[in-house]
Amino acid sequence: MKKSLYCLSFLTLFSCSTKEKSTQSGATDTGRAATETASGQLSGEGTMKSGSTNQVPANAGKWQYDRTTDRTNNPVYKASIISSNLLEFPFPYEGGSSATLTIRKRSSGTNVYLEVSKGQFNRSFQGGNARIRFDNKPAIPYAFSAAENGRANIIFFDSEQKLINQLKTAKETVIDVGFDGQGAREIKFRTAGLNWAH
Repeated sequence: MKKSLYCLSFLTLFSCSTKEKSTQSGATDTGRAATETASGQLSGEGTMKSGSTNQVPANAGKWQYDRTTDRTNNPVYKASIISSNLLEFPFPYEGGSSATLTIRKRSSGTNVYLEVSKGQFNRSFQGGNARIRFDNKPAIPYAFSAAENGRANIIFFDSEQKLINQLKTAKETVIDVGFDGQGAREIKFRTAGLNWAH
């Protein structure tokens, strides 16, 4: 009988000790994950300076050019520029959102689209409007459409060639566009020096 009581007591103490270690280990792993996310190692913010989510990306204001091929070996040309300001949104998009304006030419046509790293545009599949100001000129309304795949962080502008022509001559471009539940925000681009001949 005494042996049974000793065994039962030993098993009870052993199982409590294991649970405590497991809980401590889980808390340590959670703390480590939070630290790594806060330091930017796991957050996916590799394009930000110093891993900070509240700084403008290092390559903001410089046109980046890219030439690739599609699945049928046709060329795809892109010119992209990152906004010179960050958009600040509340939870769940807090931490600063950068915007990228891209011109893309492929065999099916030319697109000009705006994409944000965090947040959702206020748009519908029937389209929407943004106001775009080039340098000190009055803002011009530009219609846009939602992405066909349903992504809410990207919009495609209509009147692509008109927009490209304006971008070629403007030193600064400001896009005033609405965000879902956040109202309108101004996105600024230093667009001087666009070289687009496609």
